[in-house]
Parts: sequence; structure tokens; C-alpha cells
Amino acid sequence: MSRQRSSSLVLGSLLALSTGLAFAGGARLRQGQSKVPTVPLKAGVGSAQVAEIGHTVPPHESQAQDFGGTFETVLAYVKDQYYDKLPSESKMAAGSVKQMVAALEDPYSFYLEAPQRALLESEVKGTFSGIGAVLSIQGTKKDGYTDYKIVVVSPLPGSPAEKAGLKPGDTITHVDGKWVLGYDPMLSFIKVVQKFQNREVDDKAYEKARIATRDKIAGGIRLRVAEFVLRGDTTLSKAIANKDKVSLTVQRKGVATPIKTEVAFGKTEVPSVSTKTLDGKVTYLKIPYVSQSSDKDVETALAALPADSAGLVLDLRGASGGSFEAMQRIAGLLAGRGTVAIEVAAGGRRASLVANEEAKTKVPLTVLVNQGTSSTAEALASCLNERTGAPLVGEKTFGDALVQGLYLLEDGTGFTLTAGRLLSSKGVGWAGVGLSPQVTVAAGTPESDVLARAVATLKSRQVAGTPHVGGKG
Repeated sequence: MSRQRSSSLVLGSLLALSTGLAFAGGARLRQGQSKVPTVPLKAGVGSAQVAEIGHTVPPHESQAQDFGGTFETVLAYVKDQYYDKLPSESKMAAGSVKQMVAALEDPYSFYLEAPQRALLESEVKGTFSGIGAVLSIQGTKKDGYTDYKIVVVSPLPGSPAEKAGLKPGDTITHVDGKWVLGYDPMLSFIKVVQKFQNREVDDKAYEKARIATRDKIAGGIRLRVAEFVLRGDTTLSKAIANKDKVSLTVQRKGVATPIKTEVAFGKTEVPSVSTKTLDGKVTYLKIPYVSQSSDKDVETALAALPADSAGLVLDLRGASGGSFEAMQRIAGLLAGRGTVAIEVAAGGRRASLVANEEAKTKVPLTVLVNQGTSSTAEALASCLNERTGAPLVGEKTFGDALVQGLYLLEDGTGFTLTAGRLLSSKGVGWAGVGLSPQVTVAAGTPESDVLARAVATLKSRQVAGTPHVGGKG
């Protein structure tokens, strides 16, 4: 048996489902500090670079009148003619903000309820909840739509994620057995139905596609919900709300079979900057995460360098984002005054992000990087490489250069907004491709061998007479 079906009915189902998944795009809030000249700022959190948190967003008079008139008109009709009890005006206003930001169709711009906003504010201070990992949302174009995935950028040191064996680059496909809805499953169903346009429909093929789509929806968890569950807001899922751990299914590059593991929920305090001595007179300096106090810790470490120090190995492996302001100061402490990166903002406007500190040391430098080196840390690595000639040693970095702001609203909620992207101090972009090391060290190489390569690279710089830290590069 076969029959013809109307495409309008299918599209109606798609629209209804899309409304329910309006915020399934997902995003990771990379850490840093962005400059918004017309708005007073107070503290910082966010993207590769982010607007400082704590300010309230005022209306933009030149653009608010038309929108304000439409909003007031609709609100008046709703208040006057809606037959049932109305929600509060603040709830309706929040709904309008959600839809406005969602209309951008940008996976990195989204509305935040108060608990989610609090999580992001806490992360820039170096305190992570949930599984204790920096997460990213990556999209892949397929069949006319984008399939978004939750990707582990870096498990934090000592975190439940690290203890469970998660690795940079792992893709989380299931949370507590539920498929992460990275796209509207109706989109793939539509593709099947469209094959039958203007001709007989194969009932078996249609029914198989319909059931598969239904099962994905029924057995799925929205991407945004999954992301914030993993970041510590378990109230978003009734099934997970009272649990102290979560089961994950991950796909790992080079591993054919999906990996299943359980990860506990907990608080992870990112370790501070640490130092040790390598090969007698080489100083090793580890920055696990660029928190708001990392620049002070680095300054203290540089002040304690021995007078006969043979060089500095700066370890940025696994450093994923953080305070952009602190990163700029660290760049100045190591490379001296000058441009750290270039921000390309709305309308193509470019602004140089400048370090104003004098370099605190003149010793040669190498920088350790890997796939977990992301965002703010990538900006720091590229600056040191370009301005001091410091070689990058290790693996290609993550490739995150978006500028994302966190904007706070008076009712305790907020929203994130992609505001631009970063280029290196010489105008070179790394978004989506990462920074390639001058000295490649394969993933999985024993730590002692990695450090030995870094020291050998440092010594070869001394022999070659390449610029030292603080030089013009």
C-alpha cells in the first residue's frame, strides 16, 4: 500500500517542534574580558574575551523606539484580551528577551536564568561546578542544517571529569542514556519525506523514519539543558536533579567504539600557578587556567626567578579561557608593552588590545600547548610567539577566538552575546584551526619526554640567538 502526503503537514510539525527546541543550539562561555565603551563595567567573565560582569544593560535609544512600540502594543493586547490569568510582566519580559536573543540563531548567544548566570560568574573566579570541565559547542553542516555537539575542551586538574578519564576533544553524545539533541530531529525526517514529493510514498520507509524521529525526540535531552547539567545546574532535568553523578557516552577520535563512563558532580577549584626547576637552571611555570588572580601569581613567580636562570618553560596545556584582563597583564609581564591581540567587533571595527606592563624578565622562553589550550590562553601563546619568538611546543591548539560577552539584567538573569573575534598581534586568525606548534610532540608522549623537548628547544634558542622574553621579537 502507498499514498501521497502533503508537505505542508510535515512543515507544520517541524515548526511546532522547532519552537520547543528554540534554545537547543548550545554554547560555551569562554572566559575573558571585552570592552564595551558605552557601558560601565565592574567585573569579568566570558568568552575568548568577554564583557565584564556586573553591569546592567540600558536601552539603546536610537534603536529602542520601533521595538518598544511593537512590544508595548502586543503587551497591551495581551493584558486586555487574554482570557486566562496572566503571568507576571517580568516573566513575559524574560520571554521576549529569550526569543530576541534566540532570533540571532547563534549557538553562542543565549538567555540565562539566574542559576546559570551564577555558574558563569563563578567560573571566571576559578570555581567550577558539575563535572569540572571546560565545554564547547561545535557545529557540523549536514543536509542543510547544523548538527551541534558538546565537546570537552579540557578537563580541569583534579576535577571529576579528569578522574573519570575524559580527554580534550571528547564529544559527549549521551547524558544519562539520553541522546543529546544537537539539532531538530524533524529536519532529518523532512529530508526523507521530501524524497517522495509529487510521487507515491513508500509506507514502510515513511513509518521507519517517523518512528526513528519520534524515538530520538522522546529519548533525548536538549543541548542547552545537557550543557548546563554538566556545568552544575542539575535542576534543569528532573531525572538528574537528585543525583550525585551522571553517566556519559563519549566519542573519541581514533576510538571506534563509544566510551561509557560515570562522572561525579562536585566543586572544582582550579589550582593556582605553580613552578619547579627543570634540568638544573630552567624554570617551569604552569598556568592551569587564567583566573582573575593569575597575573599576580605570575608576577610573584617571575620575581622569584634565580639570577642565573637559563630560561622559562611556560605550560599552557589545558588552559582554557579565563580572565582576559589577567591574560593581557601576563603578556606584558613576559613580552613587555605592546599589542597582545586585535579584536574585530561589530561592523568590522578593529581595536588593539594592549599590554601596559614592562617585562619582568629577559630569559628565553618556550611555550607548551596542546588541544586543551583554548581561547584566552591561545591569545597569550600567539602573542608570546609573535612578539618574543618563543616557540610553541606540543600539539595544535583548540582554535577558539570568538569574543563573547555576558550581560547582566536587574532581575538576576542575563544573556550572552557573541561580539566579535580575536586575531593575533600581527593580525593572524586562529579561529577553527588553532595554533600550530613549531615543535610537534604527539599526544600521549610521556611527560618527562615532553618537558625534555621543551628544555632542548629552549637551549637551541640560546644557541641560535633568537629574541629573549621582553625583546621586540
